Amino acid sequence: MKERGLSASKMAELCGVSRQSVQKWLKGSVPKSRETYIKIGFAAHYNLKQMNYFLQRYGCVNKLYPKYLEDSVCIFVLSSDCIEHSYQACEKVINMIKNEIFDDVPRSEGKEYTTSALELDITNLRSLQEMVSFVKEHAQMYKQKYYRLYRYIEDCIQKNLLPDEEDNVSLLASSQQWSSSLRQCVSEISQKKWYPQRNKIISLGIHLNLDVDQINEMLELAQMEKLCAKTPFENAIIYALENAKLEDQIHCDGTNDLCLYVRKILLSLEFEGVEFFLNELPEEE
Repeated sequence: MKERGLSASKMAELCGVSRQSVQKWLKGSVPKSRETYIKIGFAAHYNLKQMNYFLQRYGCVNKLYPKYLEDSVCIFVLSSDCIEHSYQACEKVINMIKNEIFDDVPRSEGKEYTTSALELDITNLRSLQEMVSFVKEHAQMYKQKYYRLYRYIEDCIQKNLLPDEEDNVSLLASSQQWSSSLRQCVSEISQKKWYPQRNKIISLGIHLNLDVDQINEMLELAQMEKLCAKTPFENAIIYALENAKLEDQIHCDGTNDLCLYVRKILLSLEFEGVEFFLNELPEEE
């Protein structure tokens, strides 16, 4: 902030958090999610190398992964000479191109990429149009990364449906008080067009009564790192789920017992900045 002359208010604006959150960071608190670290990296005007070092060294999370669409866009923006290096620019690019991987594009054998080779090709793209064309050309590569995740989630949903519900997911959603955004995720999963986000995967896992190992399997299927104990928020999720397992609170029966238990644990820890997640969890009636 000193180097860039940023006030707490401007830093908060760039990172999509409250001014109070930034002030707590300055006093020694740490961000709760990988996405926030990425936003801070953009606010600091880091290049790709600096961003990856920052994520791994200070965020204790994985570096930008080019086979994950959102990360590949961040790599493109950080390497581009024609696009503003900001997280907001990344969001605009993602919203512009993410539908390209779900359109009915011709199936192509395409090029088999190693992670390093894919990153190199992305950093060599010189315009937004080239990035759009690249996504279209490699749509199958991006899409197939998620098919197994879709199947896994659908299987978990089926396990939570009671026999007399006749595969009625809406009843499960209503009984567990799913948020509208969570309902949208499940709708897109059924259409094979969901673009997975880390916190939504964790939230879905809890609503579907999964334990730590099962949520980690979902994250791995989404090409993401397992729950990270070094990240305060995810450490709290691990703590809550492990305790729930010990207290026999995890049952794939469609109930919201696990959701209520995790909510209770998170509230007891008095974490700041996790309202985004608490809003996904039902409250006791």
